[in-house]
Amino acid sequence: MHAELNMNVGEQVLNGIHLPPCPAALVAALKEARSPDADLGKIARLVAQDVGLSAPMLKLANSPYFGLRNKASSIQQAVVVLGLRNTVNLLNNVALRANVAGNLPGMDKFWDRSCMTALAASRVAAQIPGVSRDDAYTVGLFHDSGIPVLMQKFPDYPQNVGEMSRISGNVCEAENDCYSTTHAVVGNLLARNWLLPPNMCRAILCHHDRTIFSSITDQISVELCNWVSIIQAAGYIVDMHLNLRNESWAAWWPHVSKHLQFSEMEFAELCSDVVNVLSGD
Repeated sequence: MHAELNMNVGEQVLNGIHLPPCPAALVAALKEARSPDADLGKIARLVAQDVGLSAPMLKLANSPYFGLRNKASSIQQAVVVLGLRNTVNLLNNVALRANVAGNLPGMDKFWDRSCMTALAASRVAAQIPGVSRDDAYTVGLFHDSGIPVLMQKFPDYPQNVGEMSRISGNVCEAENDCYSTTHAVVGNLLARNWLLPPNMCRAILCHHDRTIFSSITDQISVELCNWVSIIQAAGYIVDMHLNLRNESWAAWWPHVSKHLQFSEMEFAELCSDVVNVLSGD
């Protein structure tokens, strides 16, 4: 089923579920970040007022993923060293971890993978003219965010969807069969709830939908195919880093390579570079 045709059904299924709102401190920090005269000091003060954001953000800022030469000892220091865009990316990362199904056990591994996908998406986007690395990070971070929401509503989600998707090879078909919605639909709803731009929300909705490549007619559809290609390429690279088999990549590669104009050699070199970054080399 085409992703956009499934939105109404998904909203009905999830009627009554709690989609967490964007935290107030993050809303204020993002508002300041979008100002033409954004003040890093003000953003740091806003974040520091929220212990739920500031403590895990400092921990993540000092993780190997962000490669700070000297460990930051305060939010103010972290914000100055990281800069505006990295700070915003980290805030989204921390807020998602804390607010989306934060009470479920074993979610650290899920969010670690989301962080790796976001970083990989940013690196892939750097090779594509006119595509923002920071926006790619955000899309990569949010693209699977519907999964923990579904896990919270349906405790049997991991077992049911895991078994059925191994048989069918299609996670969205398995989700539809079990719950009449998909993590792409739910992720889209969450992204809209967190005030992400419409183009990013649509990319999250369509990130498992290869039919989008059959009707590239305007700049909006070009941009959508950019985001979906980046998400799929980043997911493949993360699987390579984790020594996991990506069952769907063979079907995605012709679309991704044609749209992003990657040769096999160019993409292999990009994969190697990004894996080295994820490995901390």
